[in-house]
Amino acid sequence: MDNDWQNQRKMAPGEYRRVIAQLGLNTAQAGRWLGLGIRTAYRYRDGESEIPEAHVLLLRAAIHYGIKPVVPQWVPPRRAVVAEHQALI
Repeated sequence: MDNDWQNQRKMAPGEYRRVIAQLGLNTAQAGRWLGLGIRTAYRYRDGESEIPEAHVLLLRAAIHYGIKPVVPQWVPPRRAVVAEHQALI
């Protein structure tokens, strides 16, 4: 078994886009799966933020072992829920 993926701790934005596409995820889904806010997920994609080693390893492990990510359902930010509730009153 080739474990070279464990030694590569950096990921360029282009590779990040390819990996999440290979996992069948869009940017928002990848962010939710990694436990990120939507803005951070887009910063990873656009190269505005460096991708932490833990996320790089998780993404590479998912590819290496053929793991299909289970993405949590999107939940609107609390302030949006409160505003919607107040509009109904």
